[in-house]
Amino acid sequence: MPRLRSRATILFEVDGEIVVDEKLAKLLMLIDEKKSILAASRILKLAYSRAWESIVKAERKLGVKLVEARRGGRGGGGAMLTSYGRKLLNRYLKEYQIKLRKKLTIRKVKIGYPELIYAGSNDLLLEHIFGLMREKGFEAIDAAWIGSSGGLTALMLREADLAGIHLYDPETGRYNIPYLSRYWLEDTVLVIRGYDREIGFVSREPLNDPLKMLIDKGARLINRNLGSGTRVHLDQLLKREAEKRGVSFQELIKNIKGFRDEVKTHLEVVKAIIGGKADIGLTIRSAAEKYGLHFKHVTWEKFDFVILKDRFEKRSIKGFIEILKSDTVKELVEKLVGYRVPENSGNPIYGG
Repeated sequence: MPRLRSRATILFEVDGEIVVDEKLAKLLMLIDEKKSILAASRILKLAYSRAWESIVKAERKLGVKLVEARRGGRGGGGAMLTSYGRKLLNRYLKEYQIKLRKKLTIRKVKIGYPELIYAGSNDLLLEHIFGLMREKGFEAIDAAWIGSSGGLTALMLREADLAGIHLYDPETGRYNIPYLSRYWLEDTVLVIRGYDREIGFVSREPLNDPLKMLIDKGARLINRNLGSGTRVHLDQLLKREAEKRGVSFQELIKNIKGFRDEVKTHLEVVKAIIGGKADIGLTIRSAAEKYGLHFKHVTWEKFDFVILKDRFEKRSIKGFIEILKSDTVKELVEKLVGYRVPENSGNPIYGG
């Protein structure tokens, strides 16, 4: 019989759901000490995307921010605990020590960093590009699918080298560049032209009006994570629909089943629909057609890459741009439906 071990721990719950456990408490402790989500995740041997996910998950359940990004200043920049985050952590540590009669400790380890840290939107063609990089010897690539907004935040925190974004600004009618100033990045980054992607609504059966099916007919949505470009685009579509109907956005989404059901990747959207967990999702055409689902076109979007200027000379960044501009990628695009490569792909369109 194997040796059995028991272990006591402390959990904080809200309405029966766990919001803080030892792993999150350690993550918050390290963010408070290192001022970096990346450093904290590396010490805990936790994927960068998982660290973000655990923080966001707790924040949504609690309805408050636990961690915030700060830019420079007298006290320095980086990731910081909010006042609520610090109070919550202190309460957890106090109860941990009182009830378990010991302090919560973290084993210090020497941390290393990969050659390339990507943070941003999920994309099938980009996954192929990273695969080509690994074939050329760039094995240490850390890709965190945390959405376009998350990618820009990671650059602001200087925790990523490269971010892939596809954020449409309805006020200017432009993609991506108008968002840089919102993250204080306008003087510190280059934007490299990427490629175009076709996005639309995916379903098991053909649909003439997906929004009407979601709002009026009770079809269930599978949504993307907050901060992703696809989520931003869907929210913009729903806000326009709310204006047409003379109701608020919040009132409109109350009628949409599954609006709070979120996944991080296009593949997860497709699998939710194939498995019957949802009826409709907004995703890229290549993912829909790969699995034989119906696709209703919405738009072609611009998927571009944002790079910190002082990281531009890194070997891994140079390797990424070389592959992005290669004939191999153009040949890949010919096989993947729903992609277009412009002539200026791989060239700077801002900050160069």
